[in-house]
Amino acid sequence: METDTITPSVMRYSDQYPMSAPVMDLNYSTCIPSNGGSFTQNQEIRIPFNVPADCFVDTKRAYLKMRITNNSAADTWYLDPFAGVAGFIETLRVVSGTGALLEEIQHYGALASVMNTHQSPARVEAVGNIQEGLSPLPMTVEPISIAAGVAAASTAHVNIPATKNATFTHRPLSAIFNADKYMPFGYTQGTSYVSLTLAAGSTMAMCKNDAAVKTGAFTIDQVELHLPILRPGNEFAQNFRMLLASGMPINIHSVGFQNSQQTIASSAAAGAATLTFSTRKRSVKSLMTLFRINAQVSAGINDSLSCRKTCGITEYQYSVGGVRIPSAHIKAAGIKSNLDADGGDIGEVLANTQLALGHYSSDLRSLSSDAANYYMGAGAANDKVKTSRAVFALDLETYGEGLAGKNLSGQGLPLVLHAQTGAASAQEVGAVLADLYVIHDIIFQLDGVSGTLTASS
Repeated sequence: METDTITPSVMRYSDQYPMSAPVMDLNYSTCIPSNGGSFTQNQEIRIPFNVPADCFVDTKRAYLKMRITNNSAADTWYLDPFAGVAGFIETLRVVSGTGALLEEIQHYGALASVMNTHQSPARVEAVGNIQEGLSPLPMTVEPISIAAGVAAASTAHVNIPATKNATFTHRPLSAIFNADKYMPFGYTQGTSYVSLTLAAGSTMAMCKNDAAVKTGAFTIDQVELHLPILRPGNEFAQNFRMLLASGMPINIHSVGFQNSQQTIASSAAAGAATLTFSTRKRSVKSLMTLFRINAQVSAGINDSLSCRKTCGITEYQYSVGGVRIPSAHIKAAGIKSNLDADGGDIGEVLANTQLALGHYSSDLRSLSSDAANYYMGAGAANDKVKTSRAVFALDLETYGEGLAGKNLSGQGLPLVLHAQTGAASAQEVGAVLADLYVIHDIIFQLDGVSGTLTASS
């Protein structure tokens, strides 16, 4: 019957495409630090968002530039293969013009290392190598976690010779710089700014081929934050001002990271590890834990950020708000440097990590690893000496209702990682630092009446 058919699109004359859009002029603004021109270990770089009135910022297209100088008189230093220039940043913060903390990411370099590892090798070895100083050989490079240090004239690490410098470009891993809408910084009270706390000399993203201390080995200058500024026409600007004056809040969604840490004591025996973390976020989407040997984090001979370990973990699960997720443990059976040994079961770890990072729907995101170096299980020649690409992740949206994530804002709702560790693993070397990154939703809210910008998460 005619009533059962759908009117074809060519006959739906009431469907009209918009014929115009607000006029927007795009220009890049170069923002420079307000607290100096040259920086070194432990110092803060404060870069204000210099945005004209009535303008928006397309933060997704912003980027950060900085020049790194090797202050050593004779030694060549090598960048961390998966952190690159991001390894010089210990903490990233964004603060509003009224002093409200909009975002804070601790151990920023370690997070960058994880995110770059879970990118396509082609992206890491090309764009990542040119812009950020990542390894040109991401599939085979081994972050330095042995007493011998990095080999002289290594082609797998980007190096900065003694007294020389190099300039890098970095796109921040930040909720502010990944917002779903243009950020209306031109309509806010005061001047918002990004704060970069630089790593200590002993924990920065450079190592060398002996055990020399890294203290004071670098200087950073020529820092620039390039912001795409969108200036609307007068009519649109006036209408937007009227909307703000009406008292209607402007909400902008994004996804950010929160870091917290725990320590696993040194041990030569296998056993159950229970690590309790804390978060008060209302919409937790994913969890991601990585392990590094404490002594190697601050050793000049080692890469401080990409030297991830597995602690010989054979299975794990999280307790979220008192509920074990998933109900059955995620298996992570150790694997040697090849596939000729029994017990290799690492695909489940990667599957959960892809879900947690939102990569599962696209194989193009890929991974800069293979079976030989993705998961170094317990063993004298593996986890104690070599580094792993794996992290222990969980996608909470898979086990939640809808896409809102888990609400952990109430008191008494800790995050607990339950893991079975193995003998002859990294714990024999010394105490292990565990970093938990909580991936969560953030809503930035602009109060049109007062002009204050705040973050709710």
